[in-house]
Amino acid sequence: MNDRQLDDRISDLVRRVALEPPDGLEGKALAAARTVATRAGAHRQKRANRFWPTLIPAAVLAGAAALLVLPALRRPSAAPIAEIRTEFELSDKNIKVIFFQKPDFYLFKEN
Repeated sequence: MNDRQLDDRISDLVRRVALEPPDGLEGKALAAARTVATRAGAHRQKRANRFWPTLIPAAVLAGAAALLVLPALRRPSAAPIAEIRTEFELSDKNIKVIFFQKPDFYLFKEN
């Protein structure tokens, strides 16, 4: 059975054992149930509309926090090599070797 047939069968069984409602009371009850159902749908939409204005300040605060925290998390940039001087001496041969590495020196770059 589908839902509509089941609903009809249940309502038929309930009506068989129930007393008849007073005149006009059943119509008033059904009308009241319909208005409550429409009010409940409107209430859900009002609640959803209340949520959006609170989301805007929260997003602004999250963005401000990200802008404050992200620069602190970045690695400091490596300073360029100014100049490296290395020297050593071979005293038995009377040789002194001095190496200079300048900032424009590229190890793997061909001229």
